[in-house]
Amino acid sequence: MSDGLFQKIGYVKSDQLVDGPITPGQNRRKALEAGDLWVGQCHVTALAEPSQWHHHQEFDSVMFMLSGRIRVDYGENGAESFEIGKGDYAYFPRRAIHRCQIVEGGDDVHYVFVRVGRGETVVNVDGPDVVAP
Repeated sequence: MSDGLFQKIGYVKSDQLVDGPITPGQNRRKALEAGDLWVGQCHVTALAEPSQWHHHQEFDSVMFMLSGRIRVDYGENGAESFEIGKGDYAYFPRRAIHRCQIVEGGDDVHYVFVRVGRGETVVNVDGPDVVAP
């Protein structure tokens, strides 16, 4: 018997993923949602220009890069950034506005993410200094 989030062992096959939510430049697919847990993957398509600025409302998020390399912009005026590639992790506190762009990998840039929280998982905004509700 389990007192945890899951009652039994389970799995999700790749053809069972659900599309969305979308940020221009980042196509996400949800694998599962259970309680406060939200897990999925993202195909980054922001090659010629960065993805749209966005945040994850009431979710804290962790991402694990499967392939390619991206630059993540964030901070006041979007002036801060870091790069992560295959095998690297990054974490984002709730309401932290950010965007990403492919540095290398062409059309094969993917990551997996795990979010903990409630509500909308993605809120697209017009810029890095928008006050996140």
